[in-house]
Amino acid sequence: MQIILTIVAVLLVVAVAGFAYLTASVNAEADDDDAIVSVPPIEENADAFMRALAGGVAQHVLGGNEMTILQNGVQIFPALFDAMTTARESIHFSTFIYESGSVPKSFADALSAAARRGIEVRVVLDSRGSKKIPPALITQMGEAGCQVRWFRSVQWYTFARYNHRTHRKLLIIDGKLAFTGGVGIADEWGGDGDSPAHWRDTHVRIVGPAVATVQAAFVDTWNEATGELPIGEKYFPILAPAGDVGICAIQSNPTSATSDARRSMAALIAGSGRRLWITNAYFVPTPPFIKALSDAKARGVDVKILMPGLHHDQPAVRRASRHTWPGLLRGNVELYEFEPTMHHAKIVVVDGTVTSIGSINFDPRSFALNAEFGVVALDRGIAAQLEEAFTTDLGHARRVTEDVLRCLSLRQKFRDTICYWLRAQL
Repeated sequence: MQIILTIVAVLLVVAVAGFAYLTASVNAEADDDDAIVSVPPIEENADAFMRALAGGVAQHVLGGNEMTILQNGVQIFPALFDAMTTARESIHFSTFIYESGSVPKSFADALSAAARRGIEVRVVLDSRGSKKIPPALITQMGEAGCQVRWFRSVQWYTFARYNHRTHRKLLIIDGKLAFTGGVGIADEWGGDGDSPAHWRDTHVRIVGPAVATVQAAFVDTWNEATGELPIGEKYFPILAPAGDVGICAIQSNPTSATSDARRSMAALIAGSGRRLWITNAYFVPTPPFIKALSDAKARGVDVKILMPGLHHDQPAVRRASRHTWPGLLRGNVELYEFEPTMHHAKIVVVDGTVTSIGSINFDPRSFALNAEFGVVALDRGIAAQLEEAFTTDLGHARRVTEDVLRCLSLRQKFRDTICYWLRAQL
């Protein structure tokens, strides 16, 4: 019996040490800084900034796009369903979260109906984020002809890879119409973001040359999940100009400490000159980003951060975020918590000109672990829409002040510190 207890104790020590090492190593990656040597100020030359940003993330700025902002489930899901009914050749879909409920059933029905009428339907589900999907929906889609694949199912010999998830939200129709943003497939995203049962979120609809970059992100995800490369002409057709929006894609596959998601965020902060308004569901800035945001404020930028409040779906992440607030408040960064419901959007609007939107959270998991996708758009009309939405949301938010922090107990502060240390595993 003594030998068994000793073995168990040794295994527990090894497990704890392994977890501590993994957490410390990922945190070290997350804390690395992308020092911006120089970047064109957005306010003075937005076109030059976009070219510089594209160079930093190995992309190009593609002009001639139409981009439509879709707010909350009441706008987002009708647009997605309508697009799927118009498909003639292919539907490519990837998501992190797919759960049970009315919205997931309707989505599976739409994909199944498309497959039954002869459309090539490819679906990638993250094996961690979509673990709650009912098996019956998988069976339904498969029997209808959908190709449904899992991204990195857990295996004991590939745990390190399992920790790197795909967090992308992508829908591409016939290679000509694309959607991306923050929305998952669950009933929480239904409604109008006005109650705890209905989350607040934003998606975008894209037509034009930039659709190819969204398709490329899906192909990358599909290739990882299956080993296949669907790169035929029908998936990447010639795309005519459809509008005036310039778009730079952010296709992030973290393989080192400097992911494209992190680089794009660092560049947006460094390029800001007048306004830097950030909405993010999981806001856990590392020390380099706390300094970058404080430096922006010090040079006269209006820096405002909008986060979820009491209805946060991940309380541990909110605690980790709260650990960073003292440093941000010392830098005079304005912090707000959205009160009506969970605010799940990931948006940055800079100087009323440049906007970033997609799946990228402002946390170590998005910057150092997850495959992410977003678009940075150069268009004053898009920026104006999202600034108006930000201002409206601030009207339903509580400002975080030093008084809020002083009300925290020692126990709360200790838990915040622990959650912050575990931030890369949350």
